Amino acid sequence: MTNLTVNRVTISLGSNLGKRKNNIKECIKYLQNLKEFHLIDVSSLYETSPMYNRNQQEFINCVLDCETTLKPLELLDMTLLIEIKMGRDKSSSQRNQPRKIDIDILTYNNEIIKENRLVIPHPLIAERKFVLIPLFELKGNILIPGHFKKIEDLIKQLNENSDKIRQCNYRINEKDIPYSS
Repeated sequence: MTNLTVNRVTISLGSNLGKRKNNIKECIKYLQNLKEFHLIDVSSLYETSPMYNRNQQEFINCVLDCETTLKPLELLDMTLLIEIKMGRDKSSSQRNQPRKIDIDILTYNNEIIKENRLVIPHPLIAERKFVLIPLFELKGNILIPGHFKKIEDLIKQLNENSDKIRQCNYRINEKDIPYSS
């Protein structure tokens, strides 16, 4: 990633179909195989209750800290392509259905981006423990652009009715992810 602008990005991954941990690892492998992408760190895995459609299996979630030379919409297109490669079907008009993989761009540098297809920081970041807790684990008590509150304050304002979360006894590390070129 030389001679190009390197952007610091956080990405959320979630899976609630099939072998959820393996789906997360497979997704990270796809991302790492992008020449414009460098993985810095992966949070612990968290098992979380579904938020909006509660009639489905629990999710495994994590957050990635990364660098990329991709522009925001290019990164979005790459993540959508990975979701499709991994079997995500977005043809249904119903939202919040079970899925093998879900990839969300949480932050992109410290920018606020509002495009037709993309809003960063993720518009629901402040209401999701499954994003805030692993993000806090990786980045500490940072200020989320546009929210004027630090992560810890956002977590505290979530009530007991928000998503339930527990840390898994498993963490992904580099030796868990086979590389291919």
